[in-house]
Amino acid sequence: MKSDTFRIYLCSEDNTTEDEANGTYTFDVRLPAKQNTYTGYTLYLDDFNVCLKGLSITSVLVKMNMGEYNSYNSQTGANNTTIATIFPPNQTSDRTTDLSLLYQASTTPYNISTLPNTMTIRITNIDNTGINFSSANNFWTLNLRVEAHLPC
Repeated sequence: MKSDTFRIYLCSEDNTTEDEANGTYTFDVRLPAKQNTYTGYTLYLDDFNVCLKGLSITSVLVKMNMGEYNSYNSQTGANNTTIATIFPPNQTSDRTTDLSLLYQASTTPYNISTLPNTMTIRITNIDNTGINFSSANNFWTLNLRVEAHLPC
C-alpha cells in the first residue's frame, strides 16, 4: 500500500493555545504536501516524555481530539481517544514526585479517519482530571508519526 509519512513533534512549551491548569494544549499543524485523496490514516505514538517535577501523579494519560475508529473506550463510552497511558514505577510513599517518564510504543498503530489541522492534546490522570502543568518545572513532548494511505 502506498502512503505518505508525516512526522509531528509537539511540545507543551510551543503550543498555539493552552489551558495548563487543566492539561489542555492546542496546536495548529500545517503539514507540507498534505493531499486530499488519502483513504485513511495510521497514527503512531513513537515517544512521549513528561517531566512531573513537584507533582504527586500516579497516572498519566495522553488524549487527542481524534478518535480511533472501530474502537471503544470506557471513559468516553465511544471511540478511543487515549493514545498513551503511563503509571510511574515508584508509587510508594514519598516516591511519586520529581519524576521524568518516558513512553515508547512505535509499533502500536491507531487507525484514524481524519488528520485535522488543529490537534488538541489533553493530559489527564486515570480519573480523567486534567494534570496541572502551570508550574514552570513541568513540561512534556510528544513525537507522532502519521502514515497517510494513498489510493492504489
